[in-house]
Amino acid sequence: MSHDKSGSPPCGIYIRIDDYSDMVKLITNLRQMALAVNRASGYEKNLDVVELAYSAENDEKIADLVILIQAEGLVALISGLEDFSDIKDADGVLLEDVGLLQDVRNALGKEAIIGLSCGSDRNQAQKAKELDFDFVKLVADPPLISWFSSQSDIMIVTCGKGITNDNCASLVQAGAGFLDVSDYIMGYKKGVMQGTVNVMHAIELATQVKGSVN
Repeated sequence: MSHDKSGSPPCGIYIRIDDYSDMVKLITNLRQMALAVNRASGYEKNLDVVELAYSAENDEKIADLVILIQAEGLVALISGLEDFSDIKDADGVLLEDVGLLQDVRNALGKEAIIGLSCGSDRNQAQKAKELDFDFVKLVADPPLISWFSSQSDIMIVTCGKGITNDNCASLVQAGAGFLDVSDYIMGYKKGVMQGTVNVMHAIELATQVKGSVN
């Protein structure tokens, strides 16, 4: 999840996980998604991200998933943490409170990825732009994404239920750097691999249209 996306897709896949009740299915789904990305993508590097929502009762499961996610070539982030002294060797964290940035940066170091969840709050997004955040998480609203991307090169992650391969083009063209397609991919009736390929194809088509317009 780097500002340098040379050799990588113009927009990546972002998956959020908060249900750890069926670890066998979850691990299978993550491996299938990674396999689809590695097989179907023609790019040198893929920057797809998995966000793990933290809960104390799932502490060990989350630690195991971080290892799996990174082994599959994906980026592992953790959200919902209160104690930032132990992030399970994840690549970074997602914050809700803009005021925590400096303390978390000091605790994790300059290489850690730190994002801010902004929802539809433009004031929160403005604060993220003024500080040293690596990405912001915004609702899947093309005008909002276009507004932010026009004034900042901070990476944008879209969020919200209902993002699919059929409706993600406007988000890509507005400037989204990652699409939260958790519900679509993980629940796709023909399987996670096919759902992943569908999204990658839609991103590619949307990028071609954007390029021809520009």
